[in-house]
Amino acid sequence: MLRYAFRLHRWGMIGYSLVAAFSTYVQSSAFEQAAGATPASRAAFARSMGALAAQLSYLLPPPHRLDTLAGYVAWRSYGSLPLILMVWAIASAAGAVRGDEEKQLVDSWLAQGVSRARLVAGRLAAFAAASLVACAVGGVFALLGAARVDPLGLGPVAGQTLALWLFAVTSFSLCYLVAQLASTTRGAQAGGAALMMVLYICNVLGRTQHSLDWLAWASPFRWYDATDVLPPGGHLDVVGLVLSLATALAAAVLSALAFARRDLRRPLFPRRVSTRRARQAAPSPLLTWPVGRLLYRQRSVLLGWGAIVAVLAVFMVSLARGTVDSLNGLPAMHAWLTRGSGGDPYRGFIATFWFGIAQLLLAGFAIHIVSIWGADDTEGILAAELSTPRHRWAVLAERAVAAVFGIALLAAAGSLLTGIAAAASGTRLDAAGVFQASWLLIPFALTFAAVGAVADAEWPRAVVGVLGALAFLSYMIYELAPLLNWPSWLSNLSVFQLYGTPLLTGVNWAGLWAMLAIVVVGFGLATVLMQRREVVT
Repeated sequence: MLRYAFRLHRWGMIGYSLVAAFSTYVQSSAFEQAAGATPASRAAFARSMGALAAQLSYLLPPPHRLDTLAGYVAWRSYGSLPLILMVWAIASAAGAVRGDEEKQLVDSWLAQGVSRARLVAGRLAAFAAASLVACAVGGVFALLGAARVDPLGLGPVAGQTLALWLFAVTSFSLCYLVAQLASTTRGAQAGGAALMMVLYICNVLGRTQHSLDWLAWASPFRWYDATDVLPPGGHLDVVGLVLSLATALAAAVLSALAFARRDLRRPLFPRRVSTRRARQAAPSPLLTWPVGRLLYRQRSVLLGWGAIVAVLAVFMVSLARGTVDSLNGLPAMHAWLTRGSGGDPYRGFIATFWFGIAQLLLAGFAIHIVSIWGADDTEGILAAELSTPRHRWAVLAERAVAAVFGIALLAAAGSLLTGIAAAASGTRLDAAGVFQASWLLIPFALTFAAVGAVADAEWPRAVVGVLGALAFLSYMIYELAPLLNWPSWLSNLSVFQLYGTPLLTGVNWAGLWAMLAIVVVGFGLATVLMQRREVVT
């Protein structure tokens, strides 16, 4: 059973190993080109990156010794890898609990005499082994990338790898426990994502408000951040490692107890079935529309992502005043914030960082709805829809239109709240520019949905991992292309580059047409592939 469970993680292990290898190798090998070779140039680089780090505290941990390759890699590469592994942990935990039960693998294992406790231990051990491979590959490529510039120590890399691996295992254990409460793969994914997002926000609040540091210590993200063994003078935080290990084991024990108490394909606390008086009133006319029915099914997802967008929109605007005031003394940062903003650095900060966050959020939302499409296939919902009967191309068209509505609602809500919060803080945003930047988020997020539709038509069980890895690589290309002076054709492979900065520099028309082409070709190819493959029944 353990060997087979490990095989179920093979594609995730390969994909996230490649992501970790790309991130660590490129960041370590690019340090000298970005920072220079002299102590003076590296000190200047550290000052500019330190100012940038203050603005990216919602995304990356506080840096240490940015004048060294080790400190830079620890911040830029190992600081972002937990977010990537979190996506893998959420998808894997939901598949290990609900996906295996829906495929009746658990029935087979239990019929062969495997105890429920052993089954839980086996799934945890399988993910631990797969994630260890991915984290170790990242460490090896960090050593290879730094070898010709400023070699890293094997001990510090091993310590950072250990902290990253414990974070991945802890995330999987927590999501595995949450999946016991759901009744479907889709519900398990939503529950795991909600839990990890709350824990992540707790850590971000501790980064930006030192008075909330006590709250951050409730998050495994904070336990991972506490280890900064890679930079010179860093240390391996034993408390954080112990908390991660203890939480992983406690969540595994609770998962085994919950699994022993519940029935297969049933949640831990099933709802009571109550009789309801029949209504004679006709249902809402909106539910007679296929798109309306799909949006109604996704209402909890829309509400959840809407709440996240609203909180982060207000949070980013609230950071603008204090962050910009602290950066105005740096001429380079002041010039960067005032470019295209009419000389208003506050407007430049909001335009740059809010719409950067909005891109990440809507990319995450697109990946989430694509995971719902994959769950519809594995849970037999797609087969039921096609038996009504319905054309397969109509199902793809309905999904695409529903994705447009959902993305547009989130983009509009985020931009509206950003404008209101900015006006309350005394910063006026260009309404036409905000509208322009907002509607461009629709084709941006749809590109991920279109690529996800193709992946779902071919590999419905691996769609989250495939799309998550592609999104991360796209973001890395966008971040590294200007730093490493990559050619324009290579930087244009990133969807983030195609979107650009429309609030400051106007519409990137070539990028817009490219995104629309990806959307049309993606959904068209997905339709062709859907016509040719078998559907799970």
